[in-house]
Amino acid sequence: MAGARGRSASANLSVRFAETLQFRVAPSYSKSFSTAQYVTRISDPLATATCGARYVFAELNRTTVSLETTLNVTLSPAFSLQLYLEPFISTGDYGAVKEFVAPGAYDFSVYGEDAGTISQDVEGRYLVDPDGEGPAEGFSVSNRDFSFRSLLGNAVLRWEWRPGSTVFLVWQQERVNSVTGGGVSDDAGWVGSFDLGRDAGDMFSAAPNNIFMIKVSYWLNP
Repeated sequence: MAGARGRSASANLSVRFAETLQFRVAPSYSKSFSTAQYVTRISDPLATATCGARYVFAELNRTTVSLETTLNVTLSPAFSLQLYLEPFISTGDYGAVKEFVAPGAYDFSVYGEDAGTISQDVEGRYLVDPDGEGPAEGFSVSNRDFSFRSLLGNAVLRWEWRPGSTVFLVWQQERVNSVTGGGVSDDAGWVGSFDLGRDAGDMFSAAPNNIFMIKVSYWLNP
């Protein structure tokens, strides 16, 4: 897409110690910028150049980081433990709000610069008047900045207590901390920006959701 750019990096490291221990870590990082991320469609009969509607876009800076980690421990042919952990952070910072100018051309009119006016209320919504003092009706667009942090982990303990008969003990934990853009007068101005220390701290401090399961298979040998 014109005006879009990005960069990413990832790695995959796997280490095996004899036949009893296997460790794998796969970090990834991506950062992208889009000059025109679709936001919404506003019906307006005065927008004749775009078929009676205003197609609203905005710039978007997005950063995503994850770290997939697995550990497999085999204590014996009948007894093994599998561990999985993945912290995930994704932030999005929306910028200049604009509208599509005309079909067939990748061209936009930025509110407050090229056309109309734009302001932000105390709850963070953008108040747009697309043609300033003209006859078009104004509209509002929510602040779409976001900071999403999650931590997913699980542990599976396998015990084959007799040939063909196995018990699985499963523990899964999920922590999610998700925040969207706030108002201009509160303390949520950081939402959408990326700060590894702050975001990791918020991720680990989120309340956990735990799931425990037991699965038993029994082999009948008449």
